[in-house]
Amino acid sequence: MSKASKQRACPAVGREIPATECVAKRHHPYACPATCPHDPFAPANYSRFLELEGRLDHKAMNYLLEHAPDRAAMQKALQLAAHHPSQHAMHAWCSWQLFFAPDADGRTCCQRWEQAGFAGLKNDQQVGLRAKMQTRIALLEIHRVGDDAQVEVVDLLAPEAPPMRFQDRSLAGVAVRFACVLAWICPLPHYWRLNGTAVFIPEMAQFPAEEIVTEIVRHLGGPTEAEALRRWLAENLVRFDDALQATYQMRRMRMLAGLDARFGKAVYELQAPFAACRQRLDELPDVEMDDLADAERQEGFAEARVWLAEAEPANKAVPAGGRAVLGRVLLGQAHWRLEGFGGERFADLRSRFEQCLGDSVRMTGERIDDLSARLAAKEPSVNESIIPPRLLEEPEKILMASSRMPMPPAGQTLADTELELMQAADRAFLEAQIPILDNKTPREAAADPALRPRLIRLLKQHVCRHDERNLATGHTADINWLLRELGATEIIFDPPPWRPPPAEPMSDDDLSDEELLDPGGDPNLPPAPALPGTPLSMAAAAKRMDDGMAAFSSAAEANEALYSSGLTLIDDAFNVTEDLLSDAEFSFMMPFLLQASLALVPPGHRAPAVDATALERAFHENLDELEAAMGAGSPDKLIKFPQRCAQPNLMLLVMNEILQAGSTAPKKLRPGPQAQGVMFALVRAAVDELHNALQRRSRHF
Repeated sequence: MSKASKQRACPAVGREIPATECVAKRHHPYACPATCPHDPFAPANYSRFLELEGRLDHKAMNYLLEHAPDRAAMQKALQLAAHHPSQHAMHAWCSWQLFFAPDADGRTCCQRWEQAGFAGLKNDQQVGLRAKMQTRIALLEIHRVGDDAQVEVVDLLAPEAPPMRFQDRSLAGVAVRFACVLAWICPLPHYWRLNGTAVFIPEMAQFPAEEIVTEIVRHLGGPTEAEALRRWLAENLVRFDDALQATYQMRRMRMLAGLDARFGKAVYELQAPFAACRQRLDELPDVEMDDLADAERQEGFAEARVWLAEAEPANKAVPAGGRAVLGRVLLGQAHWRLEGFGGERFADLRSRFEQCLGDSVRMTGERIDDLSARLAAKEPSVNESIIPPRLLEEPEKILMASSRMPMPPAGQTLADTELELMQAADRAFLEAQIPILDNKTPREAAADPALRPRLIRLLKQHVCRHDERNLATGHTADINWLLRELGATEIIFDPPPWRPPPAEPMSDDDLSDEELLDPGGDPNLPPAPALPGTPLSMAAAAKRMDDGMAAFSSAAEANEALYSSGLTLIDDAFNVTEDLLSDAEFSFMMPFLLQASLALVPPGHRAPAVDATALERAFHENLDELEAAMGAGSPDKLIKFPQRCAQPNLMLLVMNEILQAGSTAPKKLRPGPQAQGVMFALVRAAVDELHNALQRRSRHF
């Protein structure tokens, strides 16, 4: 190589310098600009920085262990953190030990390393470690999401500080406007970066994210002054997350307690000819034809009708162009059955039906199932001592109902129809009376200075949910028109760019024999923690499910993370059920399969290899067992199905989630009993095979 080729034009000093000088002095002492092509910290060289960071983290952990006063004790603590059920425990422990925990002289591990001249580190690694030594906890509110992994945020713990620009692929892939994240952050030379796991702060009615954080910290005995609060969180992030999840779960339980989710059935014996009864029913303007499911035909019913409710006020949650549904009527030659969701609606349905048919029918039986009470009874216990009472105020209230929509125009897809409904709901929102706005409409609140702060918080939540929906569906519709309509110009930011779905996984032809036998996932990830010797309790299973999905903003992101961890269950599940589930039914089931998988392989961990052949065999065995149980017509046999799972409580929770979602989904997306049976069989096979793989790996190591 020629001498000239070893020279580089250095914008920091304004002359050509040797490459060795560039490597030895960039950022220390030279002030390299963000446009320098040789700088690994430049935004354009983000991939180079990730490689540098990986090597630096490895050296930092080695230094921590090698210079520990008691290495055996330090290694034991590390193993405990690695196997802790919280996804935040490992990184929180490492960060505390490296950057925060003081020795007898008040110095941290990295400060001692710096005083020793950063032995073993090259200049770029020293620059990176000095940046990481400034790690702190921040409460980030996302404002802008740009291309090339750029995200603009503000720190709600420092509201007077200017916005910060982050360069972070993982954050940019899931970020939506006004989502709030409690995260470890550090300043690199040209941008900020997340440094480890993050806690997404869930929406809790009227409480802003900063109040949620400070209330929990105060309740746990921590300080509320910003800098002291940051340090307390650095040492107690797992405690904080436990309290946050408990608070969210308790609010959910109280929401369920106030939910009218009673499902009623009433059977009537015909006292007049079938044709005459049907004619009287069809003369009613609120009764329309409905489709009959295969399972209902097998029960002996010949036809079905849907009974529509009267038109409701505009502020009720009925989509534009739709009619609320009171319930259904299943018509058999000798017996008819009413079905309705919601106690009041079902009582109204019964009254109207009996008024219409009169003496032509005689009720022979009625059953009311309180699904909300059943769900509440299955909720895991919560440690209420760690929940701030204030954050339990004003629990969310949900009105569960179904509606009937006109058929979309020819050529219009279901996705386009759903988008139109969402846009219509956004327009109706402007004139809806909102309880947290003192029952005023957003238009009225926009003109009221006393209500405007509450309106701005509500609009941020509205935009956040809109962006999350776009991210999940691939839509690009913007919501800024609504903010302009209300004059909320201070929170108008460009919408996030469209982000593609996860990349297609590699085919078997692209993999080596070793990878085919044991894909193993990202080798930089720690292995998934070993399972306890006994099945997870209901509380532990529910917490694992909630923690797993809470780490992601969409099912697509969760699927991508699981695939990166080495788990190909979604692909295997698709292959197994390709002839049994439609694309819509598989999409409906996918989030529940992800929930079950993340409960056993927490985010940020490497999954064990699962044998696709064993999964398929277990699925078909489960399907045969389930079909026999359902064919017997005995609820007791069906109850035993989850009990035979390796993780019975986890399986029961997932089944309940599928049943609940199936009962409330729009008709076109609602899976029938046969499809639900396929889903149950598949989820149990996945849980069993993943459980077995984890057990085998723990015995091996």
